[in-house]
Amino acid sequence: MSVGRILKHWVMSPIPVTMAFPQSSLNAVSRCIEECETRTSAEFRLIIERSIPSKDLRRNITDADRAKELFGQYGVWDTEENNGILIYLNLSDRAIEIYLDRAAARVVKQNELNEIVKEIEESFSKGRFESGVCDAFRELTKLLAPAFPNKPVENPVPNEPVVL
Repeated sequence: MSVGRILKHWVMSPIPVTMAFPQSSLNAVSRCIEECETRTSAEFRLIIERSIPSKDLRRNITDADRAKELFGQYGVWDTEENNGILIYLNLSDRAIEIYLDRAAARVVKQNELNEIVKEIEESFSKGRFESGVCDAFRELTKLLAPAFPNKPVENPVPNEPVVL
């Protein structure tokens, strides 16, 4: 457990997510997800976390582990075709994780995910948080639509971003 990481999370705790994602941006991301889901049967979710909870910091949890945990906790896995996708943002660590369910992971290659993360980072460095996330969802849609074309299904994963 890194003392520096703990301090960073404690210092970031009071800083609101709304500095990067005001409600209007969260609404726009929700609409973007809804639009993407008209092109593919894949299900998308965005979870934004200011800082990792203290109990998880004490466990020295990584951002990748936290994304996997939230993927399960928020039911992103609960899709008929095992094609749920989570974009997880940890603002304290400045971390971006994309976690894919097993069928989606067979379609999207790791180098493609790395490129999408890089593009998100570039957008964020310019203060373009909303467009960075929406562009990532659109790129994931392009990659997934051939394998998972849209079909009339219930929306098992809510489109609204989760802010923790």
